[in-house]
Amino acid sequence: MALLHSIRTRPRVTAAVLGALAILVASVVPVSYQRVAGQDVALTLAGREIGNQDVRTVAQDLKSLLGSGAVVVDASAESGASRYVLRTTSTKRAGPEVQHAAVEFARGLAARGYSASVAVTPHRERVRYPAVAYAFDQIIRISVDGKSAAALEAEIRDKLAQAGVPDAQVSVTDHPGGGRDIRLNVERQHVGDAEPLPQVVLEKNGAALEDGEGFAVRIQKKKVNGATTLTLEVTASGKSAKVEVPNSDTMSDAAITDSVGSQLRQAGIDARVTVTNGKVEIEPVR
Repeated sequence: MALLHSIRTRPRVTAAVLGALAILVASVVPVSYQRVAGQDVALTLAGREIGNQDVRTVAQDLKSLLGSGAVVVDASAESGASRYVLRTTSTKRAGPEVQHAAVEFARGLAARGYSASVAVTPHRERVRYPAVAYAFDQIIRISVDGKSAAALEAEIRDKLAQAGVPDAQVSVTDHPGGGRDIRLNVERQHVGDAEPLPQVVLEKNGAALEDGEGFAVRIQKKKVNGATTLTLEVTASGKSAKVEVPNSDTMSDAAITDSVGSQLRQAGIDARVTVTNGKVEIEPVR
């Protein structure tokens, strides 16, 4: 009753209590989503002279190399030759790292006379964690301090691969007169609910670039009941704007350009908008 009385008579206490409840709910209510928990590796060995002891040795070496758990072996025979597929899961989330190690391992086996090939795919699992944990799992924080363009580009690409986005197109370019362009492009097509993509947050001196300096653009096209809506989120030097263009698939490039540019200007953002065959590019006016 004392708490209820404080809520009714002291507005500041009300805000504090409601805020605490919101944090508590976010901390305890679980959400279900998929995340990359490692990499599945399938190593195929083939040949007439492969024995059980050879397979056991290769399996042990593969396990030690990847730091993985058990290795499952599927055996078959084709045209009198034995064929073995060794499957295991590495807990390392960095796909390129596991891919490189597995390919080099297969090359080593080939040099010893084995017929060997390898395939590496992300190991996804559906997990249920509190909403707060889910949010942090989807955010990739990368500091730009003291890093060359090449180093920053490699780090962004590697962190995204670890998070299950191995096909991201990343480019970082330094301008002679100062300034740096960081471009990140990930294209996905979904039917139904889309699996969330991780968010990359670039930081300088401990603060997110989008909180002050910097220029960021996020573009999404969503088709519902046959109608496509183009949505853009643009942040520029502390200003932000959300632009929506309904029925963008029925509009000309010039019409989309005018609509996006007009909405950005209304939000106080000066940007150069280019649309080519429906593909939108937005750059700051230097």
